[in-house]
Amino acid sequence: MSKILVIDDDPMAVRLIELSLSAEGFEVVTAASAMEGLRAVRTERPDLVLLDIMMPDMDGVEMCRHLRDHSDTAHIPIILLSAKTQLDDKIKGLRAGADDYITKPAEPREVIARVEAVLIRAKRVSPARQGRVIAMMGARGGVGTSTLAVNLAILLVQRQVLTALMDLHHYAGTIAQQLQLPVGSSLVELLDMEAEKIDGPQIEKRLIRHPSGLRVLASPPAGMGRLELPLAHATAIVRNARQLGDSVILDLPHVPSAAVKEALVLSDMALLVLGPEAADVERAEQMLPLFDDAGLGSGQVYLAVVNRTQSTRSLAVSEIERRLGRSCLGGMPAASDQLNLAATQGAPLVLAQPNSMAAVSLREMAERAYAKVSSLVF
Repeated sequence: MSKILVIDDDPMAVRLIELSLSAEGFEVVTAASAMEGLRAVRTERPDLVLLDIMMPDMDGVEMCRHLRDHSDTAHIPIILLSAKTQLDDKIKGLRAGADDYITKPAEPREVIARVEAVLIRAKRVSPARQGRVIAMMGARGGVGTSTLAVNLAILLVQRQVLTALMDLHHYAGTIAQQLQLPVGSSLVELLDMEAEKIDGPQIEKRLIRHPSGLRVLASPPAGMGRLELPLAHATAIVRNARQLGDSVILDLPHVPSAAVKEALVLSDMALLVLGPEAADVERAEQMLPLFDDAGLGSGQVYLAVVNRTQSTRSLAVSEIERRLGRSCLGGMPAASDQLNLAATQGAPLVLAQPNSMAAVSLREMAERAYAKVSSLVF
């Protein structure tokens, strides 16, 4: 369901458009001024903006230029609404970056048709690079999400998929340590910037290259990070991450926050990582509404089961799938000794022991994950 933001200071016009679009299944949010609209663009993240030109606080054409000049809003389709019917007025609006121009009063059917047409065109337009974003999130801390993210990312690189791994643990990350990369502050450097200045090239400059070919946005170790991941910064980082490769893997904190939810909203697919114990399944069950709220359907959220040790209390994968109503892309067999050895050697398991049972299982999971995310159509 697409979200439409209607910005107009005429309450009657707004109400008519809102009723018409809602009847067609669109989610509609409204704003009565340009300033209110600018705030709504950043908080609501609409799929399209219907923007009136004649407003008291800011001209709609000026607001259109403002949205086009900022990297985090430049991609949003905009349709201008105006009682001005002169050709010069339309040209002025289109040159400001509008995707379409509707003269008032407009028939509801025309508004709906133009909204649908612009949304279809927006989905067909491909930027220079449109990589797929896979979010990985653990049902709890310490379940092995970061370890799994590292191994899956390297396996994608070995498959000749240009991949970037983003460690978004703003307070204490482990990916740089696992890969024996310099413990840098590349994430912190981005958080020190103004959010609107974060773009693909700025992120690219801060990626650290691993000998495998994987590129990593490293987060700081414990004690050097930030107490929170700002929503605006997380949004800018994830929005621009698609430019960084064919596949972008996000290693997200397991504690939900506004920034984590927005990262999920901007992702194409999510892997919920959990152990096979009943407590992990219960925790994962509590987290599923987070993915639903982010707009990720059952065909975009999958499970990954990590067995760190053999246990008689482990649930079967089929039982976990039944209880959570999600499919499992694979699991990693009990391999605590192998994982510990890999960590000691500073090499991920798929590089240190590529023929081990665990590495083979990981390889199969990586193949399935990439096949799933590549087949998604938006």
